[in-house]
Amino acid sequence: MTRTRFTAAAAGAILTAAVLLSGCSGSNGDSGTSGGAAAVPEQADGGVSKGDVATDGKAPVPAPQAQPTVTRAIIKTGTLTVEDPDVDAKRQDAITIVASLRGQVASEDTGSDADGKITRANLVLKVPTASYETAIQRLSGLGKRTAIHQESSDVTEAVVDVESRISSQRASLQRMRTLLAKANTIGEIVSVETELTRREADLEALLAKQKALSLQTELATLSLVLAEPGKAPVEQKKDRGFLAGLKGGWDAFTATFFALATALGAVLPFLIAFALIAVPLWRYRGRLRRTPASVSAGPPTQPDAS
Repeated sequence: MTRTRFTAAAAGAILTAAVLLSGCSGSNGDSGTSGGAAAVPEQADGGVSKGDVATDGKAPVPAPQAQPTVTRAIIKTGTLTVEDPDVDAKRQDAITIVASLRGQVASEDTGSDADGKITRANLVLKVPTASYETAIQRLSGLGKRTAIHQESSDVTEAVVDVESRISSQRASLQRMRTLLAKANTIGEIVSVETELTRREADLEALLAKQKALSLQTELATLSLVLAEPGKAPVEQKKDRGFLAGLKGGWDAFTATFFALATALGAVLPFLIAFALIAVPLWRYRGRLRRTPASVSAGPPTQPDAS
């Protein structure tokens, strides 16, 4: 009986000690978590969220966001010169090539000889910008390419600026329409309507500019010159320096001299006619001034003899 009580007491002491030890270890673990670095939240799949990591108790650092992509707006222009004996046939082939690339002929200037045979053709072509290089490659195969010149200009900033101004102008128009609905007097209505009309005109101008930029960037301009061998126009380089300035000054002087001479020749007949009429009148006026006033007074009176 005594042994049974001793065993029960020993078991109770062991159970109490185990409970106390487990409580201490739990408190130590919680304090270590709260006193150290902040807890790192986990994602649903058990990984660490990169955008919510915090150190030393500071606020979580947001993850960097991706920058918006901007589509570049490029205006492409070029000039291509091709020589071939049959200019008329190559002209038709060029039109067919442009049509296959969803382009069009903007303007055309042709020249022919005395027999009516086309010896020169200048075509201004509009092709999609994406097909610009393909157009040059195919058109160069029409004959012997003698000259090519290409230019490109970036108008991305202008396109973005116009889009931003259009958005602001539309918001401004909406505010003006709200003010017009709240206007009470005739003066307020007239003032708001005047401002509304002006801003609508500004918006239309911006939309027209946006359309023009869109057409210039969507369609590239290519000038094609077709000519017979040895008859293609040669582009002359512009002279620079002292001699070029002297030549330009002499050309300006001669042009001014001939312009003045032409004007003088046009006015000279009128000056002669005016002189033939004005000079006799001037002389006749001088004679009238020299005539004595006594001529009109009559003979002098005789004295009385008596």
